[in-house]
Amino acid sequence: MVKRILIKLAIWLPVTALIFAAAFIVVMRSTEWMPDEVEYQSVAGMTPDVIQKDTLKIVSWNIGYAGLGSDMDFFYDGGTKTRTSRERTIKNLKDITAFLKQHRDADFILLQEVDFNSKRSYHINEYDSLRAALPEFLGWWGINYQSQYVPIPLSDPIGRVKSGVVILSRHIPVNVLRLQYPSRVSFPQRMFDLKRCLLAASFAIGNDKILYINNTHNSAYDNGGMRAVEFAFLKNYLSDKPLSVTAGDWNSNPPGYKASQRELQDKHFSVISLSSNDFPQGFRVLADTTVKSVRYGYEPYNAQTTTRSAIDFALLGGDVEPVSVETVDLGFENSDHNPVLLTVKLSR
Repeated sequence: MVKRILIKLAIWLPVTALIFAAAFIVVMRSTEWMPDEVEYQSVAGMTPDVIQKDTLKIVSWNIGYAGLGSDMDFFYDGGTKTRTSRERTIKNLKDITAFLKQHRDADFILLQEVDFNSKRSYHINEYDSLRAALPEFLGWWGINYQSQYVPIPLSDPIGRVKSGVVILSRHIPVNVLRLQYPSRVSFPQRMFDLKRCLLAASFAIGNDKILYINNTHNSAYDNGGMRAVEFAFLKNYLSDKPLSVTAGDWNSNPPGYKASQRELQDKHFSVISLSSNDFPQGFRVLADTTVKSVRYGYEPYNAQTTTRSAIDFALLGGDVEPVSVETVDLGFENSDHNPVLLTVKLSR
């Protein structure tokens, strides 16, 4: 009798598991977020500004959804965790906000990994929180990670996630576009993975000229092939836009940066090196690599042992001159990235 029961269990348990897995895939496929190649973000009812000044200040920062502070390791990077405590998330967001308020004289703030409704950040709408703290800024976003349920790791699944890139601006744009990068993983992984984008805002500067402010967050956990596709797309898009600033988290080293063997040989996160050939002719990179902008997440941050790299910087069109750049060393206390402060001058 016991033997028959065990045989039946041996047959039906795998069958039940397969049925459950198939049903899960069907449900997730039916709710999969599939963004359009081009999405217009609303500027309805607003009259575009004409930016008169030539020198502009920009802040760029991957805030790590206020969940990747110095206390965290992360399972994608070889750690074990998917989120920190709610109290630490709130503290991180408070400190991130305080830093941005200190630099509220910026014309533009470009943020990556801002959560709107995610389990990993306790369903805090971080965008609303930041906008409330910086009322003098208008805001637009481009979602790049949205899933009803990310089932990994099995021990503590990421669960629901909605996150993206944000542009906060003191100036009213002509338009704001979410441009889908042509890089996606295959089905069924794509249902649970990021769908990367470029958030592109255009601003009038007089004499029928347009300034483009672009926020990018490129692929990370690939062999470089997805990033190559994204950079080819970006090169083509920017080719006729000499009045442009593209900043963010490139997940790649800027041209001329000499990565260490530790940076290059990490088995979970691998940087790639960009060259001037990856950008349109006449464009130049504005980067401060004297301070590392990202730390690897295989362990809680340790200044002596944690691998760090430089992957956060800006790309300037030929009609934009570099004035200054600073990667601010915050010790990765509230994010796994350090913020970058940029000053540029327009050549009209």
